[in-house]
Amino acid sequence: MLKDREVKLIRQFGLEPIKDIKFPFPHKFVSREIFIAARGIEEFKKMLRGGPFYILTGIMPSYKLIHLGTYAIVESVKYFQQLSKITIIAIADIESLSTRNVPLEKAKEYALKFHIPTYLALGLDPKKTLFYFQSENKDIVKIAADVSRKTTFSELKAIYGDVTPGRVLSSLIQIGDILFPQFSLDMMGLVPIGLDQDPHMRLCRDYIRRTDFYDFKQVASIYIRLIPGLDGSEKMSKSDPLNSIFLPEEDYGDLRKKIWRAFSGGKPTIEEHRKYGGDIEVDVPYRLLTYILDDENMWLELGEKYKRGELLSGDLKNITYNILVEFMDKFKKRLDYYRDIVLRNEISIIKSAEEIKSFI
Repeated sequence: MLKDREVKLIRQFGLEPIKDIKFPFPHKFVSREIFIAARGIEEFKKMLRGGPFYILTGIMPSYKLIHLGTYAIVESVKYFQQLSKITIIAIADIESLSTRNVPLEKAKEYALKFHIPTYLALGLDPKKTLFYFQSENKDIVKIAADVSRKTTFSELKAIYGDVTPGRVLSSLIQIGDILFPQFSLDMMGLVPIGLDQDPHMRLCRDYIRRTDFYDFKQVASIYIRLIPGLDGSEKMSKSDPLNSIFLPEEDYGDLRKKIWRAFSGGKPTIEEHRKYGGDIEVDVPYRLLTYILDDENMWLELGEKYKRGELLSGDLKNITYNILVEFMDKFKKRLDYYRDIVLRNEISIIKSAEEIKSFI
């Protein structure tokens, strides 16, 4: 069920609900309504019916730590990768420099040592996934230059509010990211994002309608309910390590402490909880299970027992901790494998749209 803030933002941004859309494959993100809305609903429906499209998502390599929230994006990309022709991942080193003060060399180091191996370890198909660095791709600059012709400072200010030169550069480059594959692919693009990233899509779709220089096909976005912070805040942030779970968590003792501090939907006393039950809509451990627990029956059963008061908050936290440990153990093995793959340069890194053709 959509939360009040999500309903408000969907209406405010003019997004389309997807509750009645029939997805081609079953998935926990579909049944648990983690996919919550779309922009460009007609294009999105065409993609689900088999129309050719590429997926574009991005990595912000501003630090070596990567939190669990990344899992929601990667799992979404994995789902649509079953339908798409190719998945393209932008390494946003220019954006990291202009908005986070991270030197290009350091951003590249973070991407190769931490971010790219993590995305692959989370399950992206390396044979259908291409990476590129913004600083090495001239195609996105060509598009960004044209966007600057068709966009006013007033528009940027209306969309983003506080507009700095770094924010302007980042916005133009991101549109280049989304559209440059079409220099060699005659197909639509899909961008899985959180609601907070919608301004980029609004600007991009408006630009496509305006440009008289390029003939781009329209792009669509699918919006994902992001993993909350452990304190119950809207989303995890690597700038708030006490309220985030990282990929990987090296110290399981610290992980246990984090889960036990997590915001609970339980009642103040055992008696009240047994009588009235817990609130799974706000309980962070249960909300984490909504993303990482594959077993649908177990997820539903835990929720029902918690709502009826049969399961206490401590019980649910212990279960969540154990499932996270199992998740981390499997993830670490895959991470070691893909770090070695990246180190041996056995991944596909491109520098232009022209190179995409050989992978289709």
